[in-house]
Amino acid sequence: MPKQPITVELEAINREGELQTVQDSGVAVHGYSVYVRAVDFSGPALATWVFDSDTVEPAYELAERLSLALAIPLTVRVPTDLMPGRKQMIPTNTPSCITELT
Repeated sequence: MPKQPITVELEAINREGELQTVQDSGVAVHGYSVYVRAVDFSGPALATWVFDSDTVEPAYELAERLSLALAIPLTVRVPTDLMPGRKQMIPTNTPSCITELT
């Protein structure tokens, strides 16, 4: 069944046991992942992995380009203090770990 993309996600990940999104700057970050989240016409949201990186810069750049190319929002699930040089792009009225850039 066709899927409609709804967001590009950039996540900080921790690889202790299972992959998990880091939403607290006190947790160790071992890399970054880019996903495209889509919704199936029957309702459930699905995520498709696109890219992993050890550093945030290439992951952020790819996520930003995908967001623009697909004309869908970019959701950043990375604590702001782990986004060097990107803090000015993140609105201050949103939680520091989940930010939607359009």
